[in-house]
Amino acid sequence: MSRSVSYLNYAETVIFFTAEWIKEDFDYDDFEDNLKWAIKRKLKSYIDTDKYSEREIKVILENDLCNIGLSEYCGAWSLSIAPKEEDYYLGYNREALAKNHARQIQSTLEKCLVGAGAKVMNKIGTFSNGEAIFKYKK
Repeated sequence: MSRSVSYLNYAETVIFFTAEWIKEDFDYDDFEDNLKWAIKRKLKSYIDTDKYSEREIKVILENDLCNIGLSEYCGAWSLSIAPKEEDYYLGYNREALAKNHARQIQSTLEKCLVGAGAKVMNKIGTFSNGEAIFKYKK
């Protein structure tokens, strides 16, 4: 499969997938609702949000450390986890903790995606024109 799909800026973890059964808007709404429910069930610190990143990626969940964004382009999807920008004046210095958290939850998010009817893919390369090549995970 060859497509390019956006993901959150500074994403520490990006999971690419397809959900070919999504044909209509109500299918998308069901998919998003089921995915958010499954993630919140496994990762209790996440709460619903409905905002967009600077790159038009829908941020569907957030906690104190990270944002989880969902994006689609021509049948290719991404679920990305990016550390939240810190208010350096408050001196939290949580960036390392947020990056570690984003890496640790990858397998949990992949299981949630599969449970919601998605097929997870590995990105195996990118052409010089920016098009990416993916292979389904087994």
